[in-house]
Amino acid sequence: MKTTIFFIIFIFLLTGCSTKNPYTPTKPLSSYKSNKIYKNINISDALLSHYKQWEGVSYKYGGENRNGIDCSFFVYDAFRKSLRENVPRTTYFQSKSGQAIQKKDLSMGDLVFFIINKKGSRHVGIYLKDGDFMHVSTSNGVMISNLSNPYWKAHYWKARRVLASN
Repeated sequence: MKTTIFFIIFIFLLTGCSTKNPYTPTKPLSSYKSNKIYKNINISDALLSHYKQWEGVSYKYGGENRNGIDCSFFVYDAFRKSLRENVPRTTYFQSKSGQAIQKKDLSMGDLVFFIINKKGSRHVGIYLKDGDFMHVSTSNGVMISNLSNPYWKAHYWKARRVLASN
């Protein structure tokens, strides 16, 4: 009897420890490093530095500080401060910036857009690589998610390239 209880507790603990948040990749930030340059700035270094500055900050509609930010400000701030590139402040106008690209052609620094509900609410993130993108989740704040996640896959809308090729 004790062996059975011990075994059940062991299995419970083992499975509980291995549960992953389906929205968060388990790879280290260093795996996103690249040599892609824009305006003499290493794009991966700039974006990852921006991500680290904001990581974990919660979502707040219209927010623009450490008390909370929204997805479009996160993108606006990353491009303005880290990549010295101006993009509009709102998701609507960001979705009209740059040039349209196919999902299969995504490259680090591209914007990925989602339509979240039937009312047409939009969401934006910045593509990193291997399907991963950084954004501000309403439930988890600033984080990295993957396009193959069923939620993001179902809500994917389009992608735009804002950074022109050198």
